[in-house]
Amino acid sequence: MQTGSWIQTLIVQPVQSLVNQLMAFLPTLLGALLILLIGWLIAEAVQSLIVRILKTIGLDKLADQTQLSAVFAKGGIKQKLSELIGGIVYWLLMLAVVMIVFNALQLTVAAQLLQSVVTFLPNVIAAVFLLIVGIFAAAFLATTVRTAAGNAGIAQAAAIGQLVQIVVVIFAAVAALQQLKIPFFGEVFLIILGGLSLGCAIAFGLGCKELAGRWVSELIEQFQTRKR
Repeated sequence: MQTGSWIQTLIVQPVQSLVNQLMAFLPTLLGALLILLIGWLIAEAVQSLIVRILKTIGLDKLADQTQLSAVFAKGGIKQKLSELIGGIVYWLLMLAVVMIVFNALQLTVAAQLLQSVVTFLPNVIAAVFLLIVGIFAAAFLATTVRTAAGNAGIAQAAAIGQLVQIVVVIFAAVAALQQLKIPFFGEVFLIILGGLSLGCAIAFGLGCKELAGRWVSELIEQFQTRKR
């Protein structure tokens, strides 16, 4: 009797308790796995839809025209811009799904840690968005300035356009850093960059003074000729 009681206490009861706990936890585990499966299917469908829409509106062609794809390629990113955005959306959705699964499994510490990451994600998205828009704007402004300077007969039109592009990209990068909660670093760069931009603008203005004077003189002569 004593041996049977000992076996019952040390082996049978713990095993039975473990089995009961597993059976009680099994519905929760199956529910969490079902949530994960459904969330994964939704994330895959949304990613495919977003990539298709972005390709349809010509985002990849615009990225190629503005040299954004070349910038990504230099950074080791071989995906198209539409695929990159679709992948970001996919992982955002999967993070939300995993957080729901953690809550369902009552893993509060892991859920809180993941929630803090998800809370910071809007800043990351805003930073990436600002950087992409800045690169697009830099390419557009560089082309505009280069064309205008070339039409005005300025010899260094290409260099001026490249300078404008670099300045705009740096401004966009600083704005992205500020979205990532690095304000002091961003403010210092803005001050330095503002001073450099002002110096370049003054130098450019002084360099084009003779050209501008010549242009104004030609306009006055044309006006006087028409008046006669």
